[in-house]
Amino acid sequence: MKREENLVFLLGPTNTGKTHYAIEKMLTFSNGVIGLPLRLLAREVYDKVASKVGKLKVALITGEEQITPLTAKYFVTTVESMPSERSFEFLAVDEIQLCNDFERGHIFTDRLLNSRGTLETLFLGSETMEKITKSIFSNSRIVKKQRRSTLSFIGKKGLLSLPKRSAIIAFNSNDVYSIASKLKTVKGGAAVVMGSLSPQTRNSQVSIFEEETVDYIVATDAIGMGLNLNIKNISFSSLNKFDGKENRSLKNSEIGQIAGRAGRNSYDGSFSTTLNCRNMSSESIKSVENHNFDSNEFLFWRESKLDFSSIYNLIKSLEKKSDDPRLVKTQNKRDENTLKYLSNINIIQKRLHNESSIKLLWDISLIPDYFKNLDSMYSELLIKIFCNIVDDGFLNSSWAISETKKLQNVEGTIDMLTFRLAKTRFWNYISNRNHWTNNNLELKHLALKTEGLLSDALHERLTNEFVDKKISQLMKSYNIKKTVEISIDKNNRIYLNEKLIGSISGFQVNIYEEKSLFKNKFLKEEITKKVKKLLENYAKDFLSKTNLNITIDSKADLFFNSKKIGSIYKGESIFNPNIIIKNNNYLSEKTYKRIEEKIKIDIVKKIDQAFWSKDYFINIESRDIKTFLFSLEKNLGIIKRNEIDKNFIPKNSIKKKILLKKGVLFANYHFFIKKVVDTLYKDLRWTLSCLYFNVRVLDRIPKEKIILDAESYKKELLHSIGYVKIGAFAIDLIFLEKIIYTVFRKKKRIFYFDFNILNKYNIAQPVLFEILDYVGLYKVAGTSYVSYWRRKKTMKKEAYNENSPFYILKKLQ
Repeated sequence: MKREENLVFLLGPTNTGKTHYAIEKMLTFSNGVIGLPLRLLAREVYDKVASKVGKLKVALITGEEQITPLTAKYFVTTVESMPSERSFEFLAVDEIQLCNDFERGHIFTDRLLNSRGTLETLFLGSETMEKITKSIFSNSRIVKKQRRSTLSFIGKKGLLSLPKRSAIIAFNSNDVYSIASKLKTVKGGAAVVMGSLSPQTRNSQVSIFEEETVDYIVATDAIGMGLNLNIKNISFSSLNKFDGKENRSLKNSEIGQIAGRAGRNSYDGSFSTTLNCRNMSSESIKSVENHNFDSNEFLFWRESKLDFSSIYNLIKSLEKKSDDPRLVKTQNKRDENTLKYLSNINIIQKRLHNESSIKLLWDISLIPDYFKNLDSMYSELLIKIFCNIVDDGFLNSSWAISETKKLQNVEGTIDMLTFRLAKTRFWNYISNRNHWTNNNLELKHLALKTEGLLSDALHERLTNEFVDKKISQLMKSYNIKKTVEISIDKNNRIYLNEKLIGSISGFQVNIYEEKSLFKNKFLKEEITKKVKKLLENYAKDFLSKTNLNITIDSKADLFFNSKKIGSIYKGESIFNPNIIIKNNNYLSEKTYKRIEEKIKIDIVKKIDQAFWSKDYFINIESRDIKTFLFSLEKNLGIIKRNEIDKNFIPKNSIKKKILLKKGVLFANYHFFIKKVVDTLYKDLRWTLSCLYFNVRVLDRIPKEKIILDAESYKKELLHSIGYVKIGAFAIDLIFLEKIIYTVFRKKKRIFYFDFNILNKYNIAQPVLFEILDYVGLYKVAGTSYVSYWRRKKTMKKEAYNENSPFYILKKLQ
């Protein structure tokens, strides 16, 4: 144990400015060193010191990072990396209460007992160290610092009710990720901070919290080791942790160390529990609020004067126990177990022939546990490094560089990137063992570059995975007003606290980014409840209207006030299609049914206008007329004269008058209902007919086209729009009757035809032949200049004769 002169203990709770005091104090000396508990904190302090005195005067030494200018006067290090080969006027160690930590306590105890500044030594930590330090160092000076703000317990909080600027504490990465994922759904996201992150990833994550992109941060208990963040509340998701040996309850002092990160400078802080965390006892709450904790009764310790004369003697010295009951031999034997494991491997045993090789094996066993296990892959790495250095004097840099390059893959999951980052940190550590490599610059630069690439990729993946900026913005709006205000403007756009989040089209609600927004159960419930109420009011206004004027487009979609509200699809008949009103469960079933019925009534009216009403056959007593009308309806409004039984064709004027009142017209070759040739509802009739006959609805029927290609259409479908199917084409009924009436002149059952008519109506000759055949005229003979036509019934089977009295010849002009 070293001397006690100029030994000062600066003790007090968190937020007392102890670390700041140590930095300022160090800079009053011509040189100094400060040991910190985390690489992350060391980097933070290095940046602060460098900003004060310039980078050329400051060195940073951690296991994985070394910045050592030749002109460096002040060294900022992790406690493990504090240089022992040189002396400093000022020496400080932060968080000295970690002497009582299961995993690393013996390292802090070694610094407490053996590290001194030539002019001043300063140990910073909790007041739990006061009693034992007085016992060990009776002549030391103890200075106490008071917390600059109060710390209060605010009870148990659900994730939704967590105050803004909260940090949620978990004790393993799985829990950290799970909580961050939940916060994404209810609060819009969270930053993630863990000791396993690289400083670059950690700083990038902290920045999205500090810049208020998110208002929450999920962290391990590493956050309690002096990381200075603008946190107002610390919330524990558990009060148990695995300490490397067992799963145990947190001590009150550990709770206080973590909770104390809430509140900064003069701003008060709070702490709470959340999720499935057990209730905090009143004793613990009082202890944390008053910063009153049980004193440390012992310190973890391990012999620092090791015997490297043989592996046996080294292990024996490591297992030595202290004669001082206050110093308890460390129970964390990971490095000792690694040493024992490696020393029993044959190829290593053969090389343990001197103190330097034994010292090397111990140094290799001290490599931090980045992989968290000693599996075959990790042990093979250690074996190869040891053999390389023993056999060749230095590590095989080409192999190390090759292994590091393999890690420059930024694809994959968070776990995959974290694993690659852990391997990269391993190579960073190796590259900083200057005496292991002949020229470590290339490996060092490559490892740092690889860590940078993976750090950026991991930050991006963490942000994408655990931050939803849209929900975050909405929750900020909610937190400002402490209420959810849903409104709909005159254009049916939906607003949440004046932010556009959706719209109503017809009776369908469209929530923009619904998948993301509705992950927040609170927002989902509030928005759904209020939008339902607004939509019900909108529906009541709709139901009160006497004239809906629903329109149907060519795609069978229904529109009200130019907004799509639903669609029609095939029903039991053309005159009775089914309808579906678009609604994504925001309307009550009762209201939906009423709307459906009202729209159905309006649609039926339109169908009656387009075709004929459902009471078309009512009050008709004559069986002949009724049968005639049924035949017409079956053929969708058009029937050829010779396709209906003569007995059912009305012959007297009374029956014809009844039919005329029903809109039935008698043409030369057809009977038809006038509505099928009405152009006003032509599009609607076509749409309804196409649905019924399972035909793809055309965008629009050509209004002026006389002849259509119609090979694949049923004749009834074409009847609905006033066309008659002849072969592979369809012709407008009115035009067809006009041809029959005007083209042929009857004289003694002989029909004349002037081919000039083809040009007048732009009809191809083959089409005309089909039409003539359809109406019962038969082509008897023809040459390039002559055509003859006569009725089939009077057709003579005699040979063609120019002088026959039954034919009249007309030459083509």
